[in-house]
Amino acid sequence: MIKEVTYKYDFGEGDIVFEKKQVIEISEDVVIRISKEMESGIMVDRVARTRDGYYVYIEEVMMLHVDEKAMKEFHTAELKDLSAVGLFTKLANMTLGRDAS
Repeated sequence: MIKEVTYKYDFGEGDIVFEKKQVIEISEDVVIRISKEMESGIMVDRVARTRDGYYVYIEEVMMLHVDEKAMKEFHTAELKDLSAVGLFTKLANMTLGRDAS
């Protein structure tokens, strides 16, 4: 399921940052997050949910570095109807520099 969530990053000493992200919820505490920023890639994150509905970032489980061109042409909505095999095939093709579609 694709959701837009708010991540809460707590850097300590009152330094808290909230950031909206589009994620694909894999399970209750694992999401896939797409980053088109500085280090383009696809992250698998372990998260926790607060009572207020925020996702609190716990740790990065894995990151796949993806070609910039593939990331520009990639849209999270492309993944919504894929099976697990289809998802991993799509991600593997992107990391190998094959067509993103």
